[in-house]
Parts: sequence; structure tokens; C-alpha cells
Amino acid sequence: MEAREAYTNCPKYIQARAPEAVAGTAAPEPAAERSPSLGTEQREFVARADTFFIATTHPERGADASHRGGAPGFVRVEGGRRLVWPDYSGNAMFNTLGNLAVDPRAGLLFVDFEKGNTLQVSGSAGIIWDEGRAAEFAGAERVVEFEVKEVVETRGALPLRWRLEEYSPFNPGRP
Repeated sequence: MEAREAYTNCPKYIQARAPEAVAGTAAPEPAAERSPSLGTEQREFVARADTFFIATTHPERGADASHRGGAPGFVRVEGGRRLVWPDYSGNAMFNTLGNLAVDPRAGLLFVDFEKGNTLQVSGSAGIIWDEGRAAEFAGAERVVEFEVKEVVETRGALPLRWRLEEYSPFNPGRP
């Protein structure tokens, strides 16, 4: 892999977390499970999330990975195969949205910061520019709808845990 460009993501909606080493014995080998849709516990986990990461690609510019954050519950789960989230004002570079406009394929990564589990969700996304739809989410400028194609849950994927220190003060509807 070769990086051609690097720049910072907008830190506006990033929750403050402190890393912690896992105490005790060696962690068990990670165990991955695949499915074509989100199960009940996975839907509940996503519905409580305050953070996820999104990977997109552009045919000429390459891959991009970005952070998305908000108050817990900012991602709406509409069944096992559909997610909807607000898009807030950020760094005004529109890399993720620009990529999705030309290639709707995307991958999402949700991290269980307390248990070290990960949930990878692949599928396709569409940008909803309708102001009425955006108004359903406090502070949203537009909305992204995501259709799930595959889910990979990996228990014990990460050797660290992260303790929430503070929610971003910029989160609309923050706790």
C-alpha cells in the first residue's frame, strides 16, 4: 500500500477516549462470524453507537477512510439490512460523500471499545439531499442511507480497550 495524500479528519464529533491495556491472561483467538444481515444484538449495538468508521473509494483518487460520530443512537437501524445516519458539517472536503456519489460501495467499522469486538458492515450507500429528511436528525445537513450486503462480527479482535472520557461537545443531541 502506498499513501499519496494524508490530511486530518475533522475532530469535531470525535469522543474523547483513553486506551487501556487488557488485564489478566492472554486474550482468546479472535472469532469471526459472517452473515448477510445484522442480527438482533448487532442491531442493538449499532443503535447505541456513538462512533463508526467508513471506507469509500473513488475510481481515480483511491480509497478513503473517515470517522463518523454523534450522540449515542445517531445511527438509526431500520431492520437487519438498512442503516441511516445524519451527515453533519465537518471539514468541508466531502471526500466520503464525493466518493459515494461516484461509487456507492462502502464499508463500515463499528468498534466495541469496552470489549474489543468489531463489527464490519459492507454494502452500498446513497446520499439523501432532501432538507425535510435531514430535519429528522438534529444538526444534519443531509442523510446517508446504507443497504447492508454482508456483516462480519469479530469477538476479541482488539487487544486494547478504550474508556469514554467525554462526548464531543459538538454532538447534536449529546448526552
